[in-house]
Amino acid sequence: MPVYFQLSVEETLCHLKTRLSGLTDHEVNLRQQEKGYNRLKVRPPVPAWKILLAQFTNFIIYLLLIAVIFSVIIGEYTDSLVILAILLMNGLIGFFQELRANRSLEALKKLVTIEAKVTRNGITAIIDAAELVYGDIIHLENGDKIPADARLISVIELQIEESALTGESEPVRKQLTKIAGEPGPADQSNMVFSATSVVGGRGIAVVTACGMETEIGRISQLVASAEEEKTPLQQRLDRFGKNLGLVIIAICILVFCLCLGRYYLQQTTIHVSAFLEFAFIAISLAVAAVPTALPAVVTIALSIGTRRLLVKNMLVRRLSSVETLGCCDVICSDKTGTLTKNQMTVQRAWTLGGEFDFNHDDIKHRTSINQDLRLLFTIGIACNNSKADFAAGKGGNPTEIALFQAAEIAGVSHNGKRIHERPFDSSRKLMSVVVQEDDHTLLCTKGAPDQLLNHCTDVQIGSEIHPLDDTYRSIILKANQHLGSQALRVMAFAYREADSPDDTQEERLTFIGLQAMIDPPRDDVIDAIRKARSAHIRVIMITGDHRETAKAIAKEIGIDGEMLTGEKINLMTDEEFSQTITRTNIFARVIPEHKQRIVKALQEQGHIVAMTGDGVNDAPALKSADIGIAVGSGTDVAREASDFVLLDDSFSSIVAGVEEGRGIYENIQKSIMLLLSGNLMEVLIILLAVLLGFNLPLTALLLLWVNLITDGAPALAYAVDPYGKNIMQRPPIPISEGILPSKRLRLLIALGFSGSLIGLGLFLLSGGNSNDPIEIQRAQTMVFNYIVLYEMMLVFVIRNNYQVRMLTNSWLWFSVIFSLMMQVLIMYTPLHFIFHVTPLTASEIFELMVATGVFSLICYLFGRDRADGPKTSTSSACQ
Repeated sequence: MPVYFQLSVEETLCHLKTRLSGLTDHEVNLRQQEKGYNRLKVRPPVPAWKILLAQFTNFIIYLLLIAVIFSVIIGEYTDSLVILAILLMNGLIGFFQELRANRSLEALKKLVTIEAKVTRNGITAIIDAAELVYGDIIHLENGDKIPADARLISVIELQIEESALTGESEPVRKQLTKIAGEPGPADQSNMVFSATSVVGGRGIAVVTACGMETEIGRISQLVASAEEEKTPLQQRLDRFGKNLGLVIIAICILVFCLCLGRYYLQQTTIHVSAFLEFAFIAISLAVAAVPTALPAVVTIALSIGTRRLLVKNMLVRRLSSVETLGCCDVICSDKTGTLTKNQMTVQRAWTLGGEFDFNHDDIKHRTSINQDLRLLFTIGIACNNSKADFAAGKGGNPTEIALFQAAEIAGVSHNGKRIHERPFDSSRKLMSVVVQEDDHTLLCTKGAPDQLLNHCTDVQIGSEIHPLDDTYRSIILKANQHLGSQALRVMAFAYREADSPDDTQEERLTFIGLQAMIDPPRDDVIDAIRKARSAHIRVIMITGDHRETAKAIAKEIGIDGEMLTGEKINLMTDEEFSQTITRTNIFARVIPEHKQRIVKALQEQGHIVAMTGDGVNDAPALKSADIGIAVGSGTDVAREASDFVLLDDSFSSIVAGVEEGRGIYENIQKSIMLLLSGNLMEVLIILLAVLLGFNLPLTALLLLWVNLITDGAPALAYAVDPYGKNIMQRPPIPISEGILPSKRLRLLIALGFSGSLIGLGLFLLSGGNSNDPIEIQRAQTMVFNYIVLYEMMLVFVIRNNYQVRMLTNSWLWFSVIFSLMMQVLIMYTPLHFIFHVTPLTASEIFELMVATGVFSLICYLFGRDRADGPKTSTSSACQ
């Protein structure tokens, strides 16, 4: 395929077998049959049934389904139905959340549903852009969306806004000259690209690529090729589930074999009833070990997180990504439109008679705006087409809009009538207009300072005109150099009395001053980056813009570190790049492939990477990142590739989202600690009883009740628990870290072991080793109630370990009261016949209180060293 920017207009037309009068209908039909329509290939939406099934692809859920099957085999239908109901509820919550998010974003289809003005058969008409083919002659005007990639064949002051594709905030002024070498899209000044916009002038172009062959199509393929990785929470839960599954299988096999062996030694033959009884014991252990409520707890915690994030202007598109945001330790942010406003703004106005800083001077009283500055702003309005473009709803050139808005802010207006215009061209680098001002006619000129000075003979200071000598010239050039060194785009302004209405000779001009502008940082971005740094999150700026601009913006917003350009990235091996990226926080002049390479290099070093962006050029990296965050006002491609959408386009919302994600993960940890500690105690009680030849302390139904209701309700209430102190001063949790940090895992094991010993002792003291079924049932009742009280006490022990105040979660208190009331309901209503428990006497209640008191003392001893306390090291603080 030829590189059209290297060809002349004539060579391009010849190669595409087209002409200025356009293609014939027959040629169009043949080319449509050959290449198809000018549409991007969009993956069909994920069917609802696949979204639903995806909610059940979790190893813990697989364990629960196996438990259901075994429960059915041994006739425990109630247990199996309850577990299935919980799994279905969990799946439906996640299903509806993701379905709603998917339906809220219609993405790639919108990009080519525009119209195009095309010449065919010598006739110019407006058609659906999807019908374009290569070789079509298209006409471009201010405000148009470019419908396909094309080589320009005629331009009149044509300027294209390409930030969505290249990341450059400054519009590109187009020309026709062929280009040598292999420049990227940002430097192909004789080409226009699909999904960009005309912001000034007009032009004619010949279509060179349509649909998936365009630059945006190539980027779409990069998005499609990006592999979707599991989130850190999913990875941790999978590891946890698999390890738990292996432990459960090992314990069940051990218990089953011990029971079977002991029975065989006593009876020498094995009956079917005994075999089923031992299988039932093993299943009871499995039911006790599996945290039945965990899938529902995780899903509900994430769903609550999505609602909280929506309040903070972050739309969640993938439920499992909510927690990942809290784990990220690197944010790779696009500059244009994310860190900056994507809006050129005048920062400084300078004249020989005074200057004005829009960032610091008192604009309300405008006391610093003298006569020279007013004239400077007036010329900026007069030599400006943006006002007319606004009126026509076409937006306009960002530079001219900036000049117009600066004058508005300064309180300067211009009512003169424009008589004549001499447009800008790349050779002169000047634009001039002739305007009628009351009783005199002025020629107003703007342009590049070094060029404009060559056409000036005088300077104005106040009401006086002075000859432009070497001293004044030196002062002006130094001011221009100083402003340019700050990566500001500088424009110079001059005027003179016009000799006639059509006098546009740019000579004998009087220099008045300079205006310097830039696409400035968002108002809240500096604080947001400071907060990210305090949370031990590294912020990297990635842009397609020039290195000087990138460096200046990075310095202003507080991003330090080395800078690397896309050109240098191309020359590096993967090993060299991996070493360099550890100290590089600013990347300039990059293309989509570079962004993907940056993200992947960071991921290979073990980082959890969030990527933000708004343009088409950001989409592949958004898809490759652990967390893709699209700016809401950005392109549909970026939103489609993302996990989150910033509804307010505010970088600070990301930091708020990180805090929310960390809090969600912390609350999930609390729930896991509660569920596992209780389950560990239950497993140990049963395992020790079997190993020692005692009766079963708990039935499968009682275990299921404890797992779903007793500790299930408080575990769910943890989802709305306040977050621990200093959550945004701790480092993110490393991806290699388990679902629970080692310190809390040790606490969990200690509490589980001590609780099981107390429970087993209570079982034996209550007659659990008797042969009398009534005594056994009473002992099981004591253990059952002890476990409930154990769990309720554990609820507050865990919160204390995370330094959460006692009375800050009314839902948690309600859940504890609810669990205790349900326990009373079982014990003292006819329900106790279903659960095979007996009402407690006063003496038995006293025994329970003693056992619980012993455990509370143990909790106090183990819980004194809190993981989040002020004496913890950095490594423990991140846990």
